[in-house]
Amino acid sequence: MLSSLIVVEEKSSMTAPPRSEANKAIVDRWVAEYWDERNPDIVDELAADDMLLRYPLGGESRGHEEIKTRIIGFDGLFPDYNCELTAELIAEGDRVVALWEAEGTHTGPAWELPIGVLPAGSGRTIRYTGIAVYRVRDGKIIEEYGEGDYLGVVRQLGLVDP
Repeated sequence: MLSSLIVVEEKSSMTAPPRSEANKAIVDRWVAEYWDERNPDIVDELAADDMLLRYPLGGESRGHEEIKTRIIGFDGLFPDYNCELTAELIAEGDRVVALWEAEGTHTGPAWELPIGVLPAGSGRTIRYTGIAVYRVRDGKIIEEYGEGDYLGVVRQLGLVDP
């Protein structure tokens, strides 16, 4: 009897990855296609209708249209921006944690930030690290909350003295 139970468990684990592995795959794809490629179309596929995206420097965006507008605007500010995961994703339940590194050169329009305005086409390059926590439910991202080295960013942009 025990051997038949083992066979059943092996078969079920081969047909569907554990939820945490599936959630990690969703987040991995999101970082690659939304943040690195800045593809707004991925929002329709991977984001819940009322997804909440929160980063202190960029504020909050909720729902598909706001989240698409956010990445389109960011792409305009930093057309060469790239973002990569720097460590293996960690998942537990509906949460996935990602460590990332990003860089880009500001060649777009003026950027209004809470502490000042970056003039259009400043040519300033940023390079910084951060962490994001995602919540995934039923194969869709329902929340992304991130923190980055924003003091380093505003210093690199020349908005505060080093």
